[in-house]
Amino acid sequence: MLVIQSFIGFFFLIAIAFFMSENKKAINWKLILTAFIMQNVLFLLIRYVPAVNYLLQGLSTGLLNFMDYANEGAGFVFGSLVDKSKNGFIFALVVVPTIVFFGSVISLLYFFGIMQRVIVFLAFLLRKTIRLSGVESLVVIADIFLGQSEGPMVIGPYVAKMTRSELACALVAGLANLSGSTLGIYLSFLGGGDRAQEMVFAQSLLTATFMNACSAIVFAKIFFPETEYDKIMDTSHIKVGGMQADSAIEAIMHGAFTGVKIGVAICAALMAVIPLVHAIDGILMWVGGLININVWIESMSNKAFAGLSLEFIFGLIFRFFAFFMGISWNETLQVGSLLGQKVAINEFVAYMSLGQMKAAGLLSANSIFISTFALASFSNFSSIGISLGAFSALAPGRQSDLASMGFKALFAAIMAGFMTATVAGFWHNILG
Repeated sequence: MLVIQSFIGFFFLIAIAFFMSENKKAINWKLILTAFIMQNVLFLLIRYVPAVNYLLQGLSTGLLNFMDYANEGAGFVFGSLVDKSKNGFIFALVVVPTIVFFGSVISLLYFFGIMQRVIVFLAFLLRKTIRLSGVESLVVIADIFLGQSEGPMVIGPYVAKMTRSELACALVAGLANLSGSTLGIYLSFLGGGDRAQEMVFAQSLLTATFMNACSAIVFAKIFFPETEYDKIMDTSHIKVGGMQADSAIEAIMHGAFTGVKIGVAICAALMAVIPLVHAIDGILMWVGGLININVWIESMSNKAFAGLSLEFIFGLIFRFFAFFMGISWNETLQVGSLLGQKVAINEFVAYMSLGQMKAAGLLSANSIFISTFALASFSNFSSIGISLGAFSALAPGRQSDLASMGFKALFAAIMAGFMTATVAGFWHNILG
């Protein structure tokens, strides 16, 4: 039954996207099918082909080692405060040092030209298989490693000349993915300090990151089909841009300072949003008591929800999407609430809630697996401002185009993340 749910889910998500398309007649279904097949192939290769799985295990091990190195720097600065066994998980002292360190490493790889070569090689493969334009291929791959704020810098000089469809594809790709600097943080929420568990979740997150790139193409090209083929730039004239530094030390410092800005912004956002959510929950719980539905909600959700709350409302809204990912109906309310938190707030809050549900035994292993994929993107309302700001800074003349496609691009990115989870759920429920 779960396999059938996921199979229907493919058509369910594509149908929604088709309904929202700007130009249904212009959709390139061959490109869409190729990208969708590539997404499935990536999952199967990574999960079930020993050589590829071994490579991913190596990347996962490297990711966990990077987290350990980041902890060394945090320990030097903050001392025993970062010792989880003594003080528990202190978000700011774990998150910011990790992002700072990852930012420095990425900048250093950029300085030595390694990151550019990786992006160009993978973009070449993407261009040859899915037949994207050169500028689209570069930014889709760059977003895998750099995220929505730094990725657009790779194509900075070309943003002003991109077609509407190319610009939308770049925007959706950034919203539909994560960045390397944030992956380690989610592992802290999900692994609970267990190295083996962190390894399992690291593989799922890395797999989701690559799958999201293909999924973003599928939905970007359905929502915003290409109609200006004569304006697409010649691939031979497109070069990789990005951060410039005169020395390795300058590159390290640039990455570190960028990481501090991102880390502080994340902490500030959470300190603003989480209390607001709890305040709204308090009001909703009071209302639920007045109309006598809190006891009913607690009973019907098997005590997963104490009463009327934002999580419960999100669960009702998104439970059908969770169902078509391959989640058992009796767990769709909890998973739906996670999807709602990710969209309305951000993926940090959603992953923290997933970790809490996992620790409390509220979800099955299958639901935890699929949820890990479903939450793996920046597709939330606050991210629109970040992405639009990044592209507007590169091409001020395209602000009107960006503003007109902002919320639609967000919806496309949300659907892309849901499709990644649906593909993962489909094959996981067939092959285990």
